[in-house]
Amino acid sequence: MPGELSWPTDFLESLAGESSAVGGEIVGLRLEYLESRWVWRLRSADTKLDAFGERVDEPSFGRESLIDVRTLEPIATHEVTLTQAEQGTPARAALEAAQQSGEQWPGPLIIEMTRVIDGDQAAWQITTCDTESNQHTVMTLG
Repeated sequence: MPGELSWPTDFLESLAGESSAVGGEIVGLRLEYLESRWVWRLRSADTKLDAFGERVDEPSFGRESLIDVRTLEPIATHEVTLTQAEQGTPARAALEAAQQSGEQWPGPLIIEMTRVIDGDQAAWQITTCDTESNQHTVMTLG
């Protein structure tokens, strides 16, 4: 993994308001190695507009973006249909869940955050990677 990569607890809060890669609330992220480079795959809720520019209430409408791990600049963005879990509201926002996962530089690092249904509620399933041993840990936070 690149030494200069951005840690989710460092960028989750600011990215939603500052980047065109994110439409609204972040509902998932995953670290990936694509075409010889490291990227974050971000999923977020988005606002759908009709032909007249009016907002349409469509909770399944979302955006998925690939962003550079070093600069957080968007590489590609497209529309997606959010899963039922991604449309739900977990007890914790993405940043709060990331902070409670134990992510702390230099390790462990969050490599994936996915919304899942836990019982009858949306929750975060978080996978961390110990940067020294490469051991993965999966936890669910309601």
